[in-house]
Amino acid sequence: MATRLFKVSVPLFFCALIIASLGHAALAFRNVTEGQPVPGFTLKDLAGNDISLSSFAGKVVVVTFFKPDQEFSVRALKDLVKMQAKLGSKVVILAIMPEMNQQEKLKELVEKEKVTFPVLLDEGRKTYGAWGAFLYPTTGIVDKEGRLAVQVPSHNWKFEETVEGNVRLALGEINKEQLAGELNPKQNEEISPARQKAENHIALARKLMERKMTDKAAAELAQAVEADPTMAEAKVEYGFLLLMQGDAVRAQENFSKAAEQNPRLEDAKTGLGASYVAQGQVDKGIEVLNDALKLNPKPARTHFELGKAYEKKGAPDKAAEHYRKALEELAVGW
Repeated sequence: MATRLFKVSVPLFFCALIIASLGHAALAFRNVTEGQPVPGFTLKDLAGNDISLSSFAGKVVVVTFFKPDQEFSVRALKDLVKMQAKLGSKVVILAIMPEMNQQEKLKELVEKEKVTFPVLLDEGRKTYGAWGAFLYPTTGIVDKEGRLAVQVPSHNWKFEETVEGNVRLALGEINKEQLAGELNPKQNEEISPARQKAENHIALARKLMERKMTDKAAAELAQAVEADPTMAEAKVEYGFLLLMQGDAVRAQENFSKAAEQNPRLEDAKTGLGASYVAQGQVDKGIEVLNDALKLNPKPARTHFELGKAYEKKGAPDKAAEHYRKALEELAVGW
């Protein structure tokens, strides 16, 4: 009985995490949001010295929660080592390890990667809990006033660029427009008035979704699709919202048009497969979702939808497998 309960509850647990993580704003900390003062802490470093966050008042501080035996945490530490080499004393980097039983592995890692910034031991995971860290690694950039400037969940190929850019923003070396241009060069390209209008509707829809105003968000996305019929991405966002509202037929129409406009757009195929599943065409949906996996071998959303499909098909083991893969991809960052 216990095994059966585990198999049923695992997908439900993963669903909750994945749905939260697939939102527009990625969650890094549960207990502190951007613009709020961060919880203070005093922790011991590897030499047994007390290190307090308050001692770095007036400085920009990068705080990273990590695990020494996790690949993506190690990658994050490597990126932070490179970033410190470039920025030097302009920034303070503090790496926090909540796992007290891995100190030997930690010392090996610090020596191997030539980590010179403080690595702190969070006994009892008190600081981890106070901040409400969500994934490993989880990184926060604290501004000179001690407020959380930016939260960076997990690690992906743009981690170093993202953290360094936001540190430079907190230092006042660049402004928000320059940062956006560095992180998303295409945003500086000229776009048509129709595309700009569509993007404005999409931006408003995302804000409305954050406030749980689903119907108004759907109206904005419908206007985005109307404003620029060539924008496949608008149809994809609208399609997923229609799926949330239970309108799988209209969702399928939008995903189909988006896939026709951009056959390489994996989210369009993912949505199309999900809309088939929602209409009871589970096998067809699974086939389309597997095609979406071929377009991009690391899509969290596609694995998530496959998990839902196999759950509906009555295959809990396959469902759990895809839910786990979705969480693994989220740990990389997507």
